[in-house]
Amino acid sequence: MRTTALVLIMAVSVHASTVMAYGNQPHARPLDLLGHALLAATALGLALLSRRPDLALAVCAVATAVIFFRGYAIALWPVPALIALFSAIAAGRRAAGWAGAAFLVAVPGVAALARMEADVALAVLVWLLLVLVVAQPAEVSRARRAYTREVERRAAQAERTREEEALRRAQEERLRVARELHDVTSHTVSVIALHAAVAAEAVERAGGPPEAAAALQVIRTSSRQALGEMKAVLGVLRPGTSGHAPQPGSAQLPRLLETAGLPVVFDVEGERRPLPPAADLTVYRVVQEALTNTMRHAGAGAATVRLTYEPGAVTVQVEDDGRGIPSENAASGPPAPSGQDGPADGPADGPGDGPGDGPGDRLGDRLGDGPVRRGHGLTGMAERVAALGGRLTTGNAPGGGFRVTARLPT
Repeated sequence: MRTTALVLIMAVSVHASTVMAYGNQPHARPLDLLGHALLAATALGLALLSRRPDLALAVCAVATAVIFFRGYAIALWPVPALIALFSAIAAGRRAAGWAGAAFLVAVPGVAALARMEADVALAVLVWLLLVLVVAQPAEVSRARRAYTREVERRAAQAERTREEEALRRAQEERLRVARELHDVTSHTVSVIALHAAVAAEAVERAGGPPEAAAALQVIRTSSRQALGEMKAVLGVLRPGTSGHAPQPGSAQLPRLLETAGLPVVFDVEGERRPLPPAADLTVYRVVQEALTNTMRHAGAGAATVRLTYEPGAVTVQVEDDGRGIPSENAASGPPAPSGQDGPADGPADGPGDGPGDGPGDRLGDRLGDGPVRRGHGLTGMAERVAALGGRLTTGNAPGGGFRVTARLPT
């Protein structure tokens, strides 16, 4: 738009000034059809400024030279050539720009040499100074633009360097975490699995109670499962590794429930369908953590896991028949994060002080020795669910026990 306006303004200006100048220059050639065409060419050449400033300079300079040699009245027709000269040099076309400047000075210079008149020589000198006055600011503008581009390039490079440094540090931190997980946890779990296998064989040879053999089998299976998942996590943390094990999901829930350590009823409502990977993993982790809390705190004899497929969502509910939350614990627990209702880590309790099926009949009673401690199980579940835009609710079930419900959009 600005280029079009510039072309129109210059076309009107060069034509009007030439027509008016002819009245004061009686020896000048009258404007003819070619003169009008040349004047139009000086203005129309500016239409190429934004795309090809060097070509615009060439068109304007040639048209200006022809007008000069044909002897038309001196007016504003050199101005488009000076504008094109400034644009060419400022845009970085230095060779074309200075060549055009030399051409514009050489045209009247040749005429001055041919006529050898003082006033003509003085006019050429003034024209030379005018061309230099236009070319030098163009050089300053070009240098400033080049400096600005270099500063922006260095700033972008520095930003990329900072991002690469941050990524490198993150990779180093991931490697450190992977090493810590391997050194601290993997060895301990491996020892647990090994000794559980030895104990199971000893119980079998001694003809021990089947409950002990079943508990040792659960320990062996859970240990192997934990090692497998830990290897998958380490594979993600260590860069450059391939063949990562797939993350568990709702399809692995039956196997998880077999190793829960207590009877679990698994119900599926609605038509089963593939879930998004993040939602599928969250369903598995919610069930896993809820059953872990049941074993640790609830003193439950059985649990129920219900997976409900709804249009655009999936709901997983874990409910046990344990003690639930004592009223004083529910009142004193820390505030739950967004999307979570209930205490910070499930129905924690004291050493076997709630109702049960009988003395020592429940694993939760035997794990309840020592002071009540709150962890981060439900907090972690709530964070997982909230990250997917879902909602986690926890609390006592209407018929007794504790209930965890997570609803995830799909």
